[in-house]
Amino acid sequence: MNKLNLQKNFLLILIITLIVSCKPEKQLSVQKEIIPQTIVNKEITTDTIFDKMSKSQFRFDWLSAKFSAEYEVDNNNTSFSGQIRIRKDSLIWISISKYSIEIARLLITEDSVHFVNWMDNNYFISDFNYINRFINNAVDFDMLQAFFVGNDFKYYETDKFKTNFDGTQYHLSTVNRHKLKKYIKTENDKLKILVQSIFVDPFTFKISELSVKEVKANNKLKASYSNHEAINGQLFPRKLSVLISAEKEIKINIEFSKINIDEPLNFPFRIPGSYERIIPK
Repeated sequence: MNKLNLQKNFLLILIITLIVSCKPEKQLSVQKEIIPQTIVNKEITTDTIFDKMSKSQFRFDWLSAKFSAEYEVDNNNTSFSGQIRIRKDSLIWISISKYSIEIARLLITEDSVHFVNWMDNNYFISDFNYINRFINNAVDFDMLQAFFVGNDFKYYETDKFKTNFDGTQYHLSTVNRHKLKKYIKTENDKLKILVQSIFVDPFTFKISELSVKEVKANNKLKASYSNHEAINGQLFPRKLSVLISAEKEIKINIEFSKINIDEPLNFPFRIPGSYERIIPK
């Protein structure tokens, strides 16, 4: 595996990973069958849906998990395993292994990306925009974190959506979603206008599918969440399927195990002095 492929394979898993839970109390499935129209409130307002979604959001301070992942690009399939640790609103740490041997480690903050490659004895340090350049889309740390755990983007408007019931789920869609003014930090934040589609379970009000792209871009990032479990009074999806449509179409399936929440964590990241610094593309 060459240097460029290793970096890209690692970041592919990063961009979509992270579903959380503890030891499961019982398992609930996202509704799949057609629901009788009389059971669901078809007249529900968009504001009410977002209010119920907010109440069902996954909340945590610390998170750790093991995962297995498979992805497909150009008809080639690759599998990895690894560990993820998150300090909410602060750090995302990922260790990637192949055949039970750690091959790389990644640390993401609100404004930086650090990557070390144990196989090729090199590393890189870049700003957060490296992720945006890689997926040809514009996300920030808050959006990435929300995407990982199946939450809505909390710093964006909710009054631009159209709502309908498709027979199984509520479908929320918009072509004009801006970041709220009080959370705008940069000029780039002012320019972000999202095309977004959200499918919501009408009983749990958990997100079952989420897609996002920029108005001027043809690139799309979509995640589908399944195998929801009741954990400490909250629902979490243990499985995540992701589709990245950019220069190439990439499919990724991730499954999590041995997950713990709200236990303080360490985020070890060391770059040996002998390692070569490379410039990421």
